[in-house]
Amino acid sequence: MGAEARYWAIVDLETTGVDPIRHEIVQLARVVIDTVEQEIIPRLTFVAYIKPTRWRNREREAMEVNRLTLAKLKAEGADLCPTLRAFCWGPDWGNTVLAGWGVSFEEKFLRAGFKETKQAFPFPFQTIDIRSMAQLGRARRGRSKLLGLRDAGERLGITVDPDQLHDALYDATITAEIALQLLKKEDKDV
Repeated sequence: MGAEARYWAIVDLETTGVDPIRHEIVQLARVVIDTVEQEIIPRLTFVAYIKPTRWRNREREAMEVNRLTLAKLKAEGADLCPTLRAFCWGPDWGNTVLAGWGVSFEEKFLRAGFKETKQAFPFPFQTIDIRSMAQLGRARRGRSKLLGLRDAGERLGITVDPDQLHDALYDATITAEIALQLLKKEDKDV
């Protein structure tokens, strides 16, 4: 593993709640960006629905936000273990950092998922929080209110369809586009 990570794997999850012990991942997406070329690498994009095993523990509010139903997850979902294995395929994890919008949420659920399936957590680097990156320019100007994904994207000129938010692939893609905009102009104020 080198000392630097050229690639960022932007990850987004949809879950049945906010507690990785009680709740679970029901949709997992990854969009990889090359920070040097400043572009998305489409062949490394990944998305999957996951069949829930603790549906009775779900939070009603979480399911209203992500609009996922048990019928859809049973029909289109896969088991967690093979989904996590497939998620790990593709990127060179020795040269890739895990990133996301409020990435600590994703990291906690991913750690719990890998532990539950008795797999090693494969990400060798610390994480990068794109939401914090987006906040830096605002913080320098005394603005402390955290922006949501939609507001940050729109302030950077990215078209955001509110009806598609809370789909893991859509959110990961918007987050990747925000990250690329921030990399292009480090001091851009959103």
